Amino acid sequence: MSRLTKRRVSLMSLAFAAPASILPAPGFADPPTTQYGLAWEETFSGTSVDTSRWNFRTDVKALSAQLAANAVIDNGQLSLLMKQENVSGKAYSGAGIVSKQLFGYGYYEVRAKNTTNTGWHNSFWMMAGDGSDTYAAGRYLEIDQAEIESADQTHIPSGLQIWNGQAGSGANIGGPRCATYAPGVNLTAAYHSYGADWREGAIDFYFDGVKYCTISYSTTQYRQDPVNIWLTAIAYKSPVSVGGAPQYYDTVRFYKRDQYVMNGRYGYSESGSGWQDSSVAGFGLLPQRYSCTAGATSTYAPGFNQSGTYHVYIWKTVNANADTQGEVQVHSASGNASTTINFATGTSGWVDLGSFTFNAGQTNPAIGVTNTVHSGCQRAGAVKFVRV
Repeated sequence: MSRLTKRRVSLMSLAFAAPASILPAPGFADPPTTQYGLAWEETFSGTSVDTSRWNFRTDVKALSAQLAANAVIDNGQLSLLMKQENVSGKAYSGAGIVSKQLFGYGYYEVRAKNTTNTGWHNSFWMMAGDGSDTYAAGRYLEIDQAEIESADQTHIPSGLQIWNGQAGSGANIGGPRCATYAPGVNLTAAYHSYGADWREGAIDFYFDGVKYCTISYSTTQYRQDPVNIWLTAIAYKSPVSVGGAPQYYDTVRFYKRDQYVMNGRYGYSESGSGWQDSSVAGFGLLPQRYSCTAGATSTYAPGFNQSGTYHVYIWKTVNANADTQGEVQVHSASGNASTTINFATGTSGWVDLGSFTFNAGQTNPAIGVTNTVHSGCQRAGAVKFVRV
């Protein structure tokens, strides 16, 4: 147990009186460090699933068809119902919801109380998709924080599945996994906290504030595309039972420490003319944009979820026809600073622009980093703001 790291668990007051069988545990595990700030939260406080924030899982897979009607809100928790009924050629129906918002680097967390039914596959996981098909095109990373078979409620299988972005079940190109974790409790008896911290180069896995696994996720080997949050339950392996406690999920949270802005994502914009797609990949093997028109500018303005000092870096993609006098400016609460970078020579990678102060809520496009073409061609890839 020497490789496990503990984080304190903070208490929260309960906002309602729920039946004892589904009463949530009294605390959340804190994110990995105090530098993480809450960026997104779902409390399931309404009377039904908020369809402005969530899609329903509606695929047909394994032994069940997933139905929107089986995902309901019960006393402030998401309840995934499991039924024996003939739907789309399957003998059972399950359920799930998938966030409409895409997420990148950060700490993902949910509290869950597992079903007492057998034969079900209950998962808190992250992958690009809308819930209509788990084999759709556009997925590259699958983070399986907890893939629990309901026949074994004392172990937590975790790890990654890596895909090539193409449609179809044959698009899987790897899957480094954690050693199956035994937390020493029965997962049906109470609520527990499940967490995954995706950071540049690696993903850490947590249970009730204990880090039990780290898996490398190389930025030079695998694409760093964003993911959706999935909360699901499907019939998976006979014998299958229904009628016991459903699968419950409580509050979902996403915390961010650092801010990454990449072209085509939130916070990125272009001005001037000549912008087009580049055939040269940038940070995280992601596609880039470029312009060869003097004065064309790419802007990276994340809208900070917490105030603080950030170390700022821009990704430099070296190319022979690149701008030799690229003008990079940082616009912050502590002032503006300008740097000239030769993008035609040297080594591709992060270029340090210095430390600056940014305030929470700053979404003005002038707050962040601008990169303006002086001569030659400028590739727009990524900027990161790292909390210090």
